[in-house]
Amino acid sequence: MTQDALFADEVVPVTGALVVAATDGSARPNPGRAAGAWYVDADCWQALAVEGISTNNVGELVAIRALLEAVPADRPLHVVYDSTYAQKCVTTWVHSWSRGGRVPPERWVTKEGGLVKNAELVASIAGLLVGRRVTWSKVKSHTTLTTPEHLLNREADALAAAVVAALHAGTAPVTGSGWTG
Repeated sequence: MTQDALFADEVVPVTGALVVAATDGSARPNPGRAAGAWYVDADCWQALAVEGISTNNVGELVAIRALLEAVPADRPLHVVYDSTYAQKCVTTWVHSWSRGGRVPPERWVTKEGGLVKNAELVASIAGLLVGRRVTWSKVKSHTTLTTPEHLLNREADALAAAVVAALHAGTAPVTGSGWTG
């Protein structure tokens, strides 16, 4: 993907029903072994381990990328998340870090002057968002609220945590069916 393509204006025509999915990340300790998961329903979900030592925020970024890779681009998507950091990285801050797509990820700097962490991951997600119809809603994490969005988030959280537990136990994690459309 070129930097010019990062913020292209073309929009993929919508042809399918809205997909509502939650994403979440988990790490134990934080930072430590980490994973991310996205969840649509009991038949449509994916959980993934993060390489090496990482954080719950990176787990959520990995889950967002996996969700965008899984759901066809012509399907409108509503992402339920609990990490403001992850959502702001890929929807707001990426524009200033990349100077509207003119600066490559390896040269992105924060307003404090430091290099942006996870810049390549954020850039790959920003590229997957180009032209898609994606809306976002934040939920409070680790709550007993029973709204449909909170229930989706709890499932994604449990799946990501289960992968982390499997990594610590040295067993193969359950990774889900993936996109089943």
